[in-house]
Amino acid sequence: MRLGNIEWVEVAAFDTMPEAAVARGRLEAEGIRCMVADEHLVQADWLYAIAVGGIRLRVPAAEAARARRILATDHSALLEEPDGGDGREG
Repeated sequence: MRLGNIEWVEVAAFDTMPEAAVARGRLEAEGIRCMVADEHLVQADWLYAIAVGGIRLRVPAAEAARARRILATDHSALLEEPDGGDGREG
């Protein structure tokens, strides 16, 4: 998809808006411009998600590889346990 002189490519698709918002936030925190497509259509009726391919996250083509790497990185091991501990008993 081309807007102006920028070619935008899809780097991920999501079933829900919260998932798309988290991914968008991760990319924006890394300085990558992005846009979300079909969010309102899918929110109006979730069955449309199947027809349009979900809520699509797009970035400029030049940033696509970096964006995919960022989205593929799992940082969950860095999270603390809810009680503030390290997950070990006693």
